[in-house]
Amino acid sequence: MKSNLVINLIKAHCSGSESKFKAALDTLADDEAKKGNLPLSMALKNAYDKDGFSTSSLAPGKTMFTSQSAYTLPQDKDNGLELLEIVHSTISLKDVALPSNTLEAIHQIIEEQKKADSLISRGISPTNRLLLFGPPGCGKTITAHAIGKELGLDIAYVKLDGLVSSYLGQTGTNIRKIFDYVRNRRIILFLDEFDAIAKKRDDSNELGELKRIVTTLLQNLDTLPSHVMLIAATNHEQLLDAAVWRRFERTILIDYPNDEQRRQLIERNLSRLLPNSHMDIHQAVVLTKGMNGSDIVNFVESLAKRAILDGYEDDVSFKHLVEAWLGNRSLFAGKEHKEYMTALKHLNDSGVSLRVLEEITGIPKSTISYQFKKRADEKENKKNE
Repeated sequence: MKSNLVINLIKAHCSGSESKFKAALDTLADDEAKKGNLPLSMALKNAYDKDGFSTSSLAPGKTMFTSQSAYTLPQDKDNGLELLEIVHSTISLKDVALPSNTLEAIHQIIEEQKKADSLISRGISPTNRLLLFGPPGCGKTITAHAIGKELGLDIAYVKLDGLVSSYLGQTGTNIRKIFDYVRNRRIILFLDEFDAIAKKRDDSNELGELKRIVTTLLQNLDTLPSHVMLIAATNHEQLLDAAVWRRFERTILIDYPNDEQRRQLIERNLSRLLPNSHMDIHQAVVLTKGMNGSDIVNFVESLAKRAILDGYEDDVSFKHLVEAWLGNRSLFAGKEHKEYMTALKHLNDSGVSLRVLEEITGIPKSTISYQFKKRADEKENKKNE
């Protein structure tokens, strides 16, 4: 969290101006969101909005202003935990690094929602059920938040830890409570970690209760009104029940970022953290191949910390890049660990010479080369077994 933003927040509070305080808080929350710290961003905004005012809509075209406290959020009856929280997203699509074909698909869904009345008048239903799937850390959650911002809609973010209950039948009841809550609102229902309640019913390892949960989910999906937009996200799409897949009009893969996406992420975060830095972006793009978006943000932040502390923030060299990249991976493994050599091999394959690796690690070039050959031979022997 940036110290100057916290200081501005304190100054705004001391000034007694509610508008200045709200603006400073929004700036702080937005900064955390752009760094990928969505839970913290949401917590900051919700802490302020808890007893404030929000806009909700009972149906398309019928908007009313209500206090959040006027509508009690659904709760689990056994532990009293709220099953969802209302999120006001400040993340727009320009803040999300996605490939052009994915952006095009999302823009069409947004356009359909914005012009829903026109489509409905012609007997066409706008897309209102979207499934985002793909590896963790690649932007599914931030994409859902960006859609909410673009549509100007609040997001009912379901808390899976409160939704899934150990009591027989309670999870199904919780699902019904959530759908009943959103049914009469113009809102986005966001189900993260969707596989927790939508697993295949033919899995012999699952209990009958979990299969009943899927049936309850399907029944509620079938009766979801068109003015409620459902977005679900999962890292484990292979676990989803086939019938659940069929309930979604659009399914979009959010995959590991390509070269252009990685460039966008690196440039955006570098300009935020090291605005005066002269660095070869292409080299950073090559080094971050195979990383998810969250890892790339962490990598740039690690690089920025090293640059600021060691005094080279205006002139980040290739060696500095490699040191930061390797430093992120060396925390869990000593130099003798096989994962450390795997990291060095990745760097070498990305164009980092043995000489540079020797300078950074202190391991002789001959040793590194020997370890690379040894691992290659072991891999070949396993293949021939």
